[in-house]
Amino acid sequence: MSHLFKSYFKKKMTFMVVPHDGGKSVQIKTNLFVLHLLVFIFGGLVTWAAMAISKDVNYQLAEMTAQRFKTNMTEILGELETNRVLLSRMASVDTQFRKLLKLGDRKKVFELNGMGGPTEEDSTRFSRLLQEKNEHLLNKVDASLKLSNQQAAQQEESFKEISVFLDKQRSILAATPSLWPIKGWITSGYGKRASPLTGEPGRHMGVDIANEANTPIRATADGLVTYAGWQAGYGRVVAVEHGFGYGTRYGHCARIDVKVGDEVKRGQILGYVGSTGRSTGSHVHYEVRIHGMPVDPEKYLPKVD
Repeated sequence: MSHLFKSYFKKKMTFMVVPHDGGKSVQIKTNLFVLHLLVFIFGGLVTWAAMAISKDVNYQLAEMTAQRFKTNMTEILGELETNRVLLSRMASVDTQFRKLLKLGDRKKVFELNGMGGPTEEDSTRFSRLLQEKNEHLLNKVDASLKLSNQQAAQQEESFKEISVFLDKQRSILAATPSLWPIKGWITSGYGKRASPLTGEPGRHMGVDIANEANTPIRATADGLVTYAGWQAGYGRVVAVEHGFGYGTRYGHCARIDVKVGDEVKRGQILGYVGSTGRSTGSHVHYEVRIHGMPVDPEKYLPKVD
């Protein structure tokens, strides 16, 4: 074995460099061990340089990724903050609507729906997220998303209640008599009066509004025709149910233009002025009833200037 080592260290190698231009060639003599050592050292240097460069590149890529991640998270937090401000403004508008409509505190809506709500401290803490830069950004983004979603859900529930309330109010307004059934003048009011035919005392269940024969009689509110025909005392009469307890009657018609089951709108023609039934001249007998009980129709007739 020692003989082989001695032979390896003594072994020589010669390299000859021959120029292409015909110049003098150069010989380089070296020991095989030295040559191998130089190759080993060169290979090591190349490997070390490659590892150093790779490490630096990986570090730079990691830095760029981390910076991009942080930038993206900051942008997302900025959008969430914008949404939070918008939700806060919506909540303010919601509160004003509820006060105007006398719907009470919006917190009752959240309690009934089994949901919580952020406090002022929560909102302030959320605002600070834009100033914070740490490794928990992702968790905070998730928490902020949940907060925004919760606020949006709560706001939606409150707006639903306002919407339902407004729809109901709109329906009540549509069902409330608010027009004169015909243009004319009142010849007999609501309440006690003597019968125009017999002179006997009695009670007048509506008002008589006079005008020329065949003047159009119009529905004073939206509703459903529940009677259209002849009835003793009324002559030809139309009865309309409007909902929410409201009902109206239009008597002494010369002609009727609707039938039972028709849906009518405020201002729609029901028939025409006549003098049918117990009547002494062309007029419409107009009644307003609430849950079947007659009330004074003049309370529902707009004032005429």
